[in-house]
Amino acid sequence: MNFPDLFDAFDAAVLPPGLPDAVILRLRHDTVARELAAGEQLDLDPARAYFAFLGAGACKLAAFVSSAREQIVSFHFTGDVVHVPAQGRYGFTLTALTDAQLLVIPAESLNRSGPDSCGMLRLASRETENALARSRETSIILGRRSAQERVASFIVAICDRLGADSQGEGWIDLPMSRGEIADSLGLTIETVSRQFSELRDLGLIETEGRSALRVIDLPGLSRCAGQLPVAA
Repeated sequence: MNFPDLFDAFDAAVLPPGLPDAVILRLRHDTVARELAAGEQLDLDPARAYFAFLGAGACKLAAFVSSAREQIVSFHFTGDVVHVPAQGRYGFTLTALTDAQLLVIPAESLNRSGPDSCGMLRLASRETENALARSRETSIILGRRSAQERVASFIVAICDRLGADSQGEGWIDLPMSRGEIADSLGLTIETVSRQFSELRDLGLIETEGRSALRVIDLPGLSRCAGQLPVAA
């Protein structure tokens, strides 16, 4: 996907309708397309905050809590807009889990005020709220007492975001490793693997290889996650 196609996808999926041509042109000028191979880190100025539109692939946002240790903050998939904060107490990185195509926009470009910028400010506010909602979801998952609740919550959330069929008709490929899942949930790899096996033995999920996953019983999985039933 070249830059015009990637920007057009961003425009159609994310930008509010009716933006003046001058704002669209400024955004085209301010944004940069990037292609990352799996495992490659997006090169960003740590002193600036960014939004990144994921046109294809999957990425992880991580915070470095020390010079040698990262903490995964969130996983992102095609169509997501990722807020990458500027470096403060922690440094943040965005790394491709699979081959990925991104459109990178400095945060100040969306936050810029002016007579034609109301739509852009609403967009920046919405995407910041989305990032906050994901952080709250992560906090809730990490607050669960049992490892099974954490892993079940993770699977429910990922299936929801990837649009997996609630009737168990379709398989999804998890782009992250068991180690990355463990890191994001504050568990060990062995614990995550054991919980996948237990959920499989309970007849709630089916797995194949290291990445293929199918949810067989979503209500049962949600109960294991300690979630409230969704109203019809």
